[in-house]
This record gives sequence, C-alpha cells and structure tokens, in this order.
Amino acid sequence: MRRAGRLPFFIVLAAALAAGAAAAGISTFLMKQVVTPENSKTQKVEIVPITFMYPLGEQIVNLIEPGRFLKVGIELEILAKGSPNDTEHKQSSNHGSGGHGEGAESEKPLPPVAASTKAELDEKRAKILDAVIEQLSTSSFRELLTPQGKRNLRERIKKAINQLLETGEVQHVYFTTFLAQ
Repeated sequence: MRRAGRLPFFIVLAAALAAGAAAAGISTFLMKQVVTPENSKTQKVEIVPITFMYPLGEQIVNLIEPGRFLKVGIELEILAKGSPNDTEHKQSSNHGSGGHGEGAESEKPLPPVAASTKAELDEKRAKILDAVIEQLSTSSFRELLTPQGKRNLRERIKKAINQLLETGEVQHVYFTTFLAQ
C-alpha cells in the first residue's frame, strides 16, 4: 500500500516541476520581448539629405567681347555634408552680399549639419565670388544667348564652387536675374 501512496506523490511532484519549468520558460520569453522590441532588431535609419538656398546676390561683369557685360543674380542650392559635431565651422553672422533675400534665410534656424556648411560658405564667400566672377567673365555674349550656353555656365560655376567646399556641395545654380548686353 505504500507504493500506491508514493505513485500519486511522484506524479504530483513531476507535474509541479513541469509547470514550474514551463512558467520559467514563458516568463523568460516574455522578458526578452519586453527588453528588446522586435523593431529594434531590423531598424533602418533613413538619411534625409539637407539642402538649403544660399544667395550670392547680383554680379555685374564684363564679357570677353569689348563693350559687352552681364548682370546676373545667382542663388545656390547647397547639399549639406558636414558633421553636426563639427566645431571648426560654427554658425557665424551673415556677411553682406549686396544681394536680395538674404534676410529671409536667417529667419529660420538651420539644422546643425546645414549650419556648419553655411558657416563654411560665409567664411569662403570672397573665394566663391571670385570663382563665380572668373567663370562669368570668361563667357561670350553669343554663348550666353542660347539655353545650352546658360546650362554650361551653370555647370562651370557649380564645378568651380564645389572645388572650394569641404562640408557641402552645390546641387544647382539658379539665375534669378540675367541680363546680357
């Protein structure tokens, strides 16, 4: 009779151990889901390019032909490539350009990466304007009368400025005014 008494005890003991092991396994599984959410395993970071407009103002230059000149307003679309932790280029005050619309740009704050790039543009403004004037003054009147000539001039200006920049890149050159005489 003792055997019969032991058998139910071992069955109850085995069931209790199995239930405890199952509870421990389930709680461990649930804790892993709480601590590490599923979406963090395959989370992708989307890099959004930051672009902003940078006005160069109006420039008046002589063309190659004697007696011919060009008056052109230029605005650059800049892709910021700097680091937000970049301490070399701090956001500086605007330098006067003699152009239009510069005050509108300073009204809304730029993200840190763009601010770093804008600071570089401000610091190198004289070099940028010199490169632009060089490209403008080596143009001919006939060349500038055609749409292809204006596209070529845009590309030459873009290339000349991009050679000067470290924390940004000119994406597009826009002519806001264009008068050749």
